[in-house]
Amino acid sequence: MDAKLDITVAGNRTDIEAGSIEKSNSLPGISGWAKSRFWAVETTGIQRVTDADREQNTTHVWNACTFWLSANMAVATLSTGMVGGALGLAFWDSFAIIVVVNLISCLLPAWTASFGLTGLRMTTFSRYSFGYWGNLLVVIFSMVSTTGWNAINSISGASVLYALSNGKCPQWAGVVIICTTVWIICALGITWIHRLDAVLWIPPFIVWCVAAGTGAPHFTGGGIQSPTGANGAAAALSFIAVVFSFAVSWVNCAADYNVRMPINTPQNRIFVATYIGIAVPAIIVQALGAAIYSGNFVDPTWKLAYHEAGVGGPLKLALEPAGGFGKFLLVLAALSAIPNNIPNNYSFAMHAQNFGPWALRIPRTVLVTCGFVAAIIVGTCAAEYFHDTLQTFLSIIGYWTIIHIVVVVEEHLIFRAASWKQYDFDTWDKPDMLPFGWGAIAAFCFGFVGAALGMKVTWYAGPIAGLIGSKGANIGHELTFAFSGLAFPFFRWLEKKYTGK
Repeated sequence: MDAKLDITVAGNRTDIEAGSIEKSNSLPGISGWAKSRFWAVETTGIQRVTDADREQNTTHVWNACTFWLSANMAVATLSTGMVGGALGLAFWDSFAIIVVVNLISCLLPAWTASFGLTGLRMTTFSRYSFGYWGNLLVVIFSMVSTTGWNAINSISGASVLYALSNGKCPQWAGVVIICTTVWIICALGITWIHRLDAVLWIPPFIVWCVAAGTGAPHFTGGGIQSPTGANGAAAALSFIAVVFSFAVSWVNCAADYNVRMPINTPQNRIFVATYIGIAVPAIIVQALGAAIYSGNFVDPTWKLAYHEAGVGGPLKLALEPAGGFGKFLLVLAALSAIPNNIPNNYSFAMHAQNFGPWALRIPRTVLVTCGFVAAIIVGTCAAEYFHDTLQTFLSIIGYWTIIHIVVVVEEHLIFRAASWKQYDFDTWDKPDMLPFGWGAIAAFCFGFVGAALGMKVTWYAGPIAGLIGSKGANIGHELTFAFSGLAFPFFRWLEKKYTGK
């Protein structure tokens, strides 16, 4: 039986109230054509999407699949798959980790995607668990993560343009090209995003299919042997952390793209569509990335190309047998960073509007532009240190995301009895009717204690992480989960007991 989200008890704002909020989020001078069915330029912000709002420019279940197919069928996904080889793992060991970890970790963003049926974006919905003021932690870390992902994904695409042009197109220029295109699409809003993402996954899918065929003679499953013993466990755990972080990074925004779905849309259909959209391309493209990197073990030319141009180097060599068509495919591969970055730039604005009523009055397009500028600055500065930046950033963001999902899940299951009727969604912007967030703040602090003990990145190894292997292993995710998961129920119980909220 299809599960449906029952939020009828929450009610909706009156037309007058909704209209006043919409006006406060619109750019001055926006005319009727911008809101027409064809142009459908989004002029509102994070205010709750009512049942009446969903009757126009409605999002369909299949949009949840194609949106994530486009976002994950990207060159950054390919680069993530290469990390296993860079850590010294053989192809088949990397492949096994990619499949198993993605099958499990993609369940989390697929589940939170259905939260969009509440009419609230994920960062706003988090106020019911993190509290109105504690939720500022969600806002800040979500903005940092989307900016970082925007920069890293742009660098992946820029490295392909760099390799294609033999260095004539510097990576900073590629970052500017990709970020600017993303900015234009995100400024138009959610309807245009879904229209474009319905097809944007197809070109990169063709690229990966051709690359798999033309590059296959250089792929090897036995070019190296994975380390054994403690060192092997350390490499495997570190790669698991990277793959896991890549998948769960979408938790913070998965709901944002379903707020215009009809309220009676079955949750399980959203779950399945989102899960397919994230898991399938993640597994396929990351596995191809691991295979392409395996060419570095048997061909010095491939290894040199990787060190000179990053992911774009060996990808260019893999597509060389296709001649001029291969060069065209390289352009498509680089441009796959555009749909990959749309969730980051678009949701940056939604995150920012949660700072308070004053932020809600800033037009969404202005905040999208701020995210665009931040991504260009970070991306152009980080391009030179991409490999280390990728591993470090993926790991740290993974720690934060775990705390986010743990708090939301435990609030829902333990303190709301897994019932949507326990939420009053009309209080999303009323601080006096929401918790302060002491329980979530405590869970946040304890979670990062766990992360500090188990973290293993290029510049730091925690005391527990350093005990595994000669170089240490990343077990920060496991410790973050344990520390925050144990802390939140206790401190949230205290908060409810002494504040009543």
